[in-house]
Amino acid sequence: MASRQSQKRLTKEYRAIQANPPPFITAKPNEENILEWHYIITGPTSTPFEGGQYHGILRFPSEYPFKPPSISVVTPNGRFACNTRLCLSMSDYHPDTWNPAWSVSTILTGLLSFMTGDESTTGSITTSDNVKRRLARESKNWNMNENQRFRKNFPELIEQNAKDIAKQKELEKQQDALNASKKLQQEDEKPINLQENIESLDPEDRARLLVEQNDDTEQQSNGLQKITLVGVVLAAFVAAYFSVIRRG
Repeated sequence: MASRQSQKRLTKEYRAIQANPPPFITAKPNEENILEWHYIITGPTSTPFEGGQYHGILRFPSEYPFKPPSISVVTPNGRFACNTRLCLSMSDYHPDTWNPAWSVSTILTGLLSFMTGDESTTGSITTSDNVKRRLARESKNWNMNENQRFRKNFPELIEQNAKDIAKQKELEKQQDALNASKKLQQEDEKPINLQENIESLDPEDRARLLVEQNDDTEQQSNGLQKITLVGVVLAAFVAAYFSVIRRG
């Protein structure tokens, strides 16, 4: 149960965060328990978390602001284990480093900074950037379908999430069609391997094709010989012509 002091402080912080929300962060207390706050971090641009929607929970002790809250992340993200208390300088793992002047905004801004870094701690996990990007793309759909606490505490985001998910599916569909088109084009432009084609034929067809190829080669050779001969004759004629002129 919240003490009078913690309730007063958290009420004040809620008003402050509504009036001036930190970048990429939304937070508000549970309507039934002011000591439990739910937050959303939106993945910043130019990071593997870009476009992701990460729901998490802060649980404050009744002694707040003199003792720090616990911090956990609910949505799969590739950086932190889900529903696990995180060991951070502003969490309940380190009451000795806690500063009572810190606020919800301070805590979540610090969490975002740690999230986009690469330091390890209790509760953090290691995954590739590709995994983080995939989880970012899937985060809104996961919150909508797998995260009851998200739907309960952020009902105002459900409609927008549905629109964003539909738009993302349409973009993915268009990208798949474009990739398929590029693949067909590359197949069309791929050089024909005559040797493979010949080996796939039956003996009679193979012999016929080899004869045709030989005829084509001979015709090309004969054509080159004729062109060369004409060039030699023409050169001799020109030389003889200028020789006669000089004598005259």
